[in-house]
Amino acid sequence: MSPPGGGNNRVDPRLMSLYCVFNITNPSQKSTQMIYSSILSKHLQEFPDECIAAIDSITLATLSLYYQCCEKLPRTPVKFHYIFNLRDLSRVYEGLLLSTKDKVMTKPGLIRLWRNECMRVFADRLINDADKNLVIDGIIAGLVKKHFADSEEEVLKNPILFGDYLLSDPTDAETEDPRLYEDLGGWDRVREKMERMLEDYGFENKPMNLVLFNDALDHATKIHRIIRFPRGCGLLVGYGGSGK
Repeated sequence: MSPPGGGNNRVDPRLMSLYCVFNITNPSQKSTQMIYSSILSKHLQEFPDECIAAIDSITLATLSLYYQCCEKLPRTPVKFHYIFNLRDLSRVYEGLLLSTKDKVMTKPGLIRLWRNECMRVFADRLINDADKNLVIDGIIAGLVKKHFADSEEEVLKNPILFGDYLLSDPTDAETEDPRLYEDLGGWDRVREKMERMLEDYGFENKPMNLVLFNDALDHATKIHRIIRFPRGCGLLVGYGGSGK
């Protein structure tokens, strides 16, 4: 029922006459900014003052990212899943709301979490390097320099890996499982955790001799994040036989 263009065909008027059409306009930018700023303010009210002071800038940067993605990354038959709407803003804030004051104690740490959520929500669906560079190195990096220049160096540092599995130990039934969403640090900490879990898996199942190179750790962390989020889902684009 979308407007014609970008792979969408015109719907026959006789079919349309059998339905009632309701149109709900998008909220204004000012209303959207107030809604998401209020959500984040409530969550961060016990965080350090420097984190609270960044709330408005985070919302402005998120809205700017959203509008630029809608403008510069249109949906086409090849890029059929390039659909950006207010759900994407909600997903970014869903990740921000997983922060705890035990793990996010500084403004750079909060902005770094924001950058990770924006990359997971907006950049991970992109299918070529040109689009990814536009969003990651162009739009997001530009917004960091514009709104958070004082934290630019730490925020833009790579790799950027966030997850809640570093402190968990599913092999020990008596161990508490805190599931704290945090910056996992560099590749070494993540690789050490993954190799230990892979070794534990081999005790009760057929051992898997996997080479955990950096891309494998990155993708495993992304998939774990999708599974851990409520109603999380992923689309594997370009896999032979899938029809996508």
